[in-house]
Amino acid sequence: MSDLELTAATPTTPPVPTPYAAAALDFLAEEGFRPALDDEGDVIFKYEGHTYLLLTASDEPTVLTLLPFFWPLDDAAERARAMAAAMYAHRHVRIGRVTVLEENVSASVNAYLPDESSFRAVLLSSLEGLKYLSIEFRKHMHAQLEN
Repeated sequence: MSDLELTAATPTTPPVPTPYAAAALDFLAEEGFRPALDDEGDVIFKYEGHTYLLLTASDEPTVLTLLPFFWPLDDAAERARAMAAAMYAHRHVRIGRVTVLEENVSASVNAYLPDESSFRAVLLSSLEGLKYLSIEFRKHMHAQLEN
């Protein structure tokens, strides 16, 4: 059997959740979400039509949540418009950060929390903040296309 066949035949074992991931999975389930652990050990879940990611693989609850790749970018002109929309969103929303990448736009909320259970106090409001941040970004992107 070749290495390729052996690799393809070997089932991958799911990651073992860190204590932070286990706590986040429990909390989100209690709040009515249907969270799951991805292949890297981070928690993924849907919220109002978008997929969110809670970085839990490292067991360090400092990055609260991420709205990955919520706006695809097709070319340099759209990337320039995305930079302007990100600055607009930052001026109007005081939570989170919009990151313009080469081919996509993401948003995140970072926090330095005193202990591993403190995320419970801020996660839901962080989700609302990210939602509003992405709405403001989208609103400005559409406004630029109309002008």
